[in-house]
Amino acid sequence: MYPTLFNTIEQSINKVFISEERKELLQPLIYYIQGKVTSKEPVQLNFICTHNSRRSHLAQIWAEVAINYFSIPSIMCYSGGTEETALYPTIILVSEVSHPKLGLIEVKK
Repeated sequence: MYPTLFNTIEQSINKVFISEERKELLQPLIYYIQGKVTSKEPVQLNFICTHNSRRSHLAQIWAEVAINYFSIPSIMCYSGGTEETALYPTIILVSEVSHPKLGLIEVKK
């Protein structure tokens, strides 16, 4: 992980506020992922938004960052959309800048 990104996470991680309501909503997902990781089964996370042009890709990128930061094995992330549209051009730049060797986004030509 890039040192600047690692340091930013280290400085920010304890400052993030997650409401009790949100924690309760996320708990089944946490149990599911933790169960798979504990039993050494692969985990596949798919982030879906309407157009798959920005939000789902950014969710995928941040999930990959968290997986790397916390050293969680056997998790693969994907993004998709319910409608076919073009990828927002900045997302490719974000992917290349955030981790070019990881290949967070596979752009099909």
